[in-house]
Amino acid sequence: MNSLTLDHLERTAAHHQVPLLDALLIAANMEGARPVQGYPRSRMQLRPLASEESWQVILPLDNTRSPFHFVDDKLLLSDDVVAELVRMENDDVVLTYLRAGGRSVTLNTYSRSRCTGCLFCPNVIEDAADDTLTGADELAELLEWLQADNGWSDLSEVDVITVCSGCFHNPAAAISHMSDLRHAADRYGFKGRLHLLSSVLREREDLQRLRDSCGAFHLTLTLECFERRSLLLKDSKASLTLDKSAQILDDCRDLDILGDFTYVAGLDSYESAAAGLRQLAPHVSTFPRIQVYQAHNDYMRNARHSDAESLDYYMNLRRVVEEAYAPTGLAPRSWENYRPLWYSTFAEQPVMGPRV
Repeated sequence: MNSLTLDHLERTAAHHQVPLLDALLIAANMEGARPVQGYPRSRMQLRPLASEESWQVILPLDNTRSPFHFVDDKLLLSDDVVAELVRMENDDVVLTYLRAGGRSVTLNTYSRSRCTGCLFCPNVIEDAADDTLTGADELAELLEWLQADNGWSDLSEVDVITVCSGCFHNPAAAISHMSDLRHAADRYGFKGRLHLLSSVLREREDLQRLRDSCGAFHLTLTLECFERRSLLLKDSKASLTLDKSAQILDDCRDLDILGDFTYVAGLDSYESAAAGLRQLAPHVSTFPRIQVYQAHNDYMRNARHSDAESLDYYMNLRRVVEEAYAPTGLAPRSWENYRPLWYSTFAEQPVMGPRV
């Protein structure tokens, strides 16, 4: 796609009946941008020229052959300005950050930056500023700091606290950490839902223990792909099958746990991607985290499936997911995913904000 032009992008978007804004940001995620400011990867807010809103985007900045590049405060596609740059910063692994205007808190409290093994993960290139916190008291200290740093009187306005980590090596470790987090958050008036992204919780009895010790809960299975799993994923993830994932999601629903999964669009053949995403649609209770594959170097670019070299792959997969998931009443929300297949619309309906 290095020959991509604005004219080509406009024709592709029109052919698939996808808003140009969505096609533009999906293409930018695919390609990344040419190096700028020495960042390997950057969090940024872009205002596409067709939009009055700013959109949160995270892009790799290593692709010297990308058709996207920054000039001053503008993003260009070849020679055409396509967006204004509102803000840019290094995408480091921080201990905590906010989404949804502060109603969603993400914590990297269990060695996320030291989690390695999945070929496509950017952890190896990101600067680390996270840690491993053990016990309710250490977690409470972090939450107290978070509260003071944001000028909050308590955590009663926070809806969800999310933990991202691939370093829970067994269910007991995950349950213990999340239980400690619940006890810590309770001290500050948190009444919302805890959320964990992980692949270690697979048995119904472990899910029951999780629900009993942590209260309202949301589990996102880090499934990632359907093909080449032993090649692309660390062993602890690769052993999770599609059928087992469906069973786990069913168990979550039975136990009143919200359940969904992560999926990286671009790693699988189109046929496998479409079939797997359709298969899981009846089993989720919230919309899955489907992300565009981002390659951060030439080695990672080689991991992209040959089917996914064209923007049409993503446009077609977007339609497949809309057809499978829209009837369930589930839809994406902007703040939950910064490299999605949907930015402004999903199944011809607006994607709801906030955008950050």
